[in-house]
Amino acid sequence: MKISRRIGMTVVSALTMVALTIGLASAHECFNASRSARANSVIAQHAHGWFDIQTAQFLAIGIVSCLQQPAGDCPPTPPLSSGDLTSLQTGDFDALVGEILGFAPAEPAVTNLLAFTSQVEHEAACLGVPTHFLTLANATGAGGTERRDTRVTADGTGIDHFPEVYGEQLYTAFATVLQGGQSACQ
Repeated sequence: MKISRRIGMTVVSALTMVALTIGLASAHECFNASRSARANSVIAQHAHGWFDIQTAQFLAIGIVSCLQQPAGDCPPTPPLSSGDLTSLQTGDFDALVGEILGFAPAEPAVTNLLAFTSQVEHEAACLGVPTHFLTLANATGAGGTERRDTRVTADGTGIDHFPEVYGEQLYTAFATVLQGGQSACQ
């Protein structure tokens, strides 16, 4: 009886992890721009659906997505080895997201990518970007609002889209780290 219960709990835990990873990977990077840090902390611990994500993790997921499905709005390729880039381009997206979020042990390619995005996160923090934020893992926070309606999704109050509020600072931080430019942290 105990063995079957353990197996059942292991299966449920694994399925929950996969569902959370898939949900987060398809989330719309919504966050509440006007909620206090204390409220975010409490909500992250107790509310279902809200997930505390590091800005470095968010950037890494975006980079992997761009490496696997290049688009016009993708950033330049980070300075990683050709082997790391190949692993990130050809690896299973959901498994890579699981590694990025810490649900699975990170392979070297993900570790190296996170080292780069952590540098970008640090630089972005000096430009006023939060180092982490709560996002909805299972829904769109501003449901029904057109994604490009920045009057609502990038006004710095209520539910906003993280890249629309902080996109300029993230781009500047990314370029600074990529090119080894003058840091805003000095």
